Amino acid sequence: MASDRSLEKAKDALEDGLEAVDKAAHATADKVTRATRRAKDAASDALDDGSDALESALRCTQDAIRQHPVTAVALVAAVAYLLGRMRG
Repeated sequence: MASDRSLEKAKDALEDGLEAVDKAAHATADKVTRATRRAKDAASDALDDGSDALESALRCTQDAIRQHPVTAVALVAAVAYLLGRMRG
């Protein structure tokens, strides 16, 4: 009889422990999901910002080339010459 009570107490303690582990696992999964979502949103925002910056730089470059086509061609030629000299 005392062993039955001890066995019942052990089963109750085990069930309580399993519930606690289950709750902790769900809480951890929720935290990981939220952190992953925040990281994904931050990466998406950074990608959008980088894309916007690149588009802006391309527009500025196109405008500069249109305003000064001879200078742009001379600059490209100078860079090509220097790269050719560095390669050998």
